[in-house]
Amino acid sequence: MKRTKLLLIGIVLFLFGCSDSASEIDSELDGGPNTECIPEFPGMDVTYANYVAGVLNKYCIECHHTGNSQGPGDFTTYSGVLPYAEKFLARVVPDNADMPQGSAPLPKAVRDSLNVWVKNCAPQN
Repeated sequence: MKRTKLLLIGIVLFLFGCSDSASEIDSELDGGPNTECIPEFPGMDVTYANYVAGVLNKYCIECHHTGNSQGPGDFTTYSGVLPYAEKFLARVVPDNADMPQGSAPLPKAVRDSLNVWVKNCAPQN
């Protein structure tokens, strides 16, 4: 009897422990919020919709669009650019950036804003 109670308590604890972690994993896989990213500049409202899309349209989509082998990714959509956002910190933001390829680095103010966007977890809206 005592053994059965201990086994039952163990099963209940196991199930409760797994259900929380499973819902977190499901949320991340379903495109839910990424709880690992903490915005570094919470007071700065730089989003894909209000700024980044315009920069990408002006400087990047000539090479980074669907069906074009010059650059990976489709930067015409948020979901297309998001997998590459972290790479902006090395390829676009620095003073010695190599993107856009074959051109001078983007203006400093633009690069600073892209830095804020990435470090604020690349918000869409």
